Amino acid sequence: MKFRALIIFTSLVLLMAVCSSALPVNGEVGLYNKLIRLHVLANSDSEEDQALKLKIRDAVLESTKDVISACADVTEAREAIEQSKEMIQAVCEKAVSDAGYEYPVSIAFGVEKYPEKSYGSVTLPSGDYCSVRVMIGEAEGHNWWCVLFPPLCVGAAKNERDVMTEAGLTKNEVDVLTENDGDKYVLKFKIIEFFRRAFTSE
Repeated sequence: MKFRALIIFTSLVLLMAVCSSALPVNGEVGLYNKLIRLHVLANSDSEEDQALKLKIRDAVLESTKDVISACADVTEAREAIEQSKEMIQAVCEKAVSDAGYEYPVSIAFGVEKYPEKSYGSVTLPSGDYCSVRVMIGEAEGHNWWCVLFPPLCVGAAKNERDVMTEAGLTKNEVDVLTENDGDKYVLKFKIIEFFRRAFTSE
């Protein structure tokens, strides 16, 4: 019995050691509150609708480029987007019309669930993020995701780490997003999501 108890105790200690190396002890949970995602949903999966989705994406990115780049942090970015919703709506509707379609377009700005996603050297954990959601027509086609703030949607002239640091992310938060250490970060992201849900549930 003593030997069995010792094995169980040793296993628990080892498990705690493994998990502790992945715990969000450096403020990584704050990542969810420092990013704004862009989510464009195509009308369908037809080649034409998917091409239209990319036109809408380009129109949104171009129309918000100056607005987003002028924001010092996510609070300013949220306010700027709130004030620009009608402009974004008009830009999307014009892009649809210019492409020869009559699809309605709706814009939603709020919290949305995202899967784990990689953008070049940046990997974001799954979770609920502030999101600009652009729905074209029936919005039943494949999606397109990116990071609207910090502006990582398209290739930036600056280094990605610099862009995120200037947007208010800490060094530890930037490290979590840009380091790629296989299973360690997959586990870390899962634990971050667990803690985020544990501390934000009503």
